[in-house]
Amino acid sequence: MNKMDALLDILSKIYQILVLVYNNKFHGNLAFDEDPQMDRQDVKDYLGISESTYKRKVKDGKLKPMKLPGGDKFYKSELLAEYKQSKRRGRI
Repeated sequence: MNKMDALLDILSKIYQILVLVYNNKFHGNLAFDEDPQMDRQDVKDYLGISESTYKRKVKDGKLKPMKLPGGDKFYKSELLAEYKQSKRRGRI
């Protein structure tokens, strides 16, 4: 292994650690490869809610999106409580 390969390996490991720390610090749980990301429309369809309900839940802090340049993103595992609420209310 030459110096460039060793450096790339170290940078890759640092990146993986930073991703885990970021997800844990700002989103309360770790994201895994099998935990798909959902955009705003996917979340509304998944929870069976309207745009106004979505905005209200974000404002109230019940939904906590990651603000990214492409729009709001969520991990499906973070929506479990809201999914149960929607199911209980008969939306889905």
